[in-house]
Amino acid sequence: MTDLTRLKRDIVDHADRMSFGDQPSPTGVPHLDLVRSRTSTPLDVVDYRPILCLVLQGAKQTVMGESVLTFATGQTLIVGLDLPTTARIVTASETTPYISLGLALDITLLRELMAELPPRALPEPRETYRCSAMTVTQADPDLVDALARLYRLKAQPGDIPVLAPLLMREIHYRLLRSPEAPLLASLTRPDSHASRIAKAIARIRRDFAEALPVGTLAREAGMSASAFHEHFRSLTGTTPLQYQKAMRLIEARRRLQDTDDSVSGIAFSVGYESPTQFSREYSRQFGRPPRADRALAGA
Repeated sequence: MTDLTRLKRDIVDHADRMSFGDQPSPTGVPHLDLVRSRTSTPLDVVDYRPILCLVLQGAKQTVMGESVLTFATGQTLIVGLDLPTTARIVTASETTPYISLGLALDITLLRELMAELPPRALPEPRETYRCSAMTVTQADPDLVDALARLYRLKAQPGDIPVLAPLLMREIHYRLLRSPEAPLLASLTRPDSHASRIAKAIARIRRDFAEALPVGTLAREAGMSASAFHEHFRSLTGTTPLQYQKAMRLIEARRRLQDTDDSVSGIAFSVGYESPTQFSREYSRQFGRPPRADRALAGA
């Protein structure tokens, strides 16, 4: 099995050599990132995509709606849907930095594996009660071992094209055999509530600047407005309107940092009708007004 002490030392040495900060950084293996932080960080907006995060040392906290999840050494965070949320590293120091590996999940691969599993091995669906799209659990040793082997491919780049797809299959298979399997499996079923909500989320993310009434999204998802609202909130921890607002503000922040467009121009471009309202909601989300955030990013 994996020598965790050696793995952590390898990740820290690699992050130091590459001068990585406290944000996710590439390992050199496709879809696999690492985080090494020697200090705790303030709460900040994170736009999660479906991901498996393994914490090897330290702890991180994420806030989804009214739920606060803390995941620490030896635990995994699994995010099944695209979720704009907030997160921070809560346990890290110079001598004991926060260390984690994050692997982007492949829903298409999960669907392929589901089709290959015998009926008795298929995860039981969980459509009859609430099931959050973000869960924390104790890491399975076999899953940790597979992730470690995937990470170590960075030292043999010539092996990556052949071995990385095999390890990706193993990791996704082990997830389908884990306690988190019901949610992940439901995302592979086109008629499941989770899959329908994922479809609506894709529409919101694509057309975030447009007016998208809940009734319209519900019809496209094939659900009543009340059922759609309930399932959306139970999976994402927020409402469709709040989700769209978060996407608008995240995109506005990107444009503030990457372009010279005016603040009012950015506000209109992401769907706001009032620059004043935009500045107020931006300040509430990020802790400072748009112009101050732009100045800080350029400092």
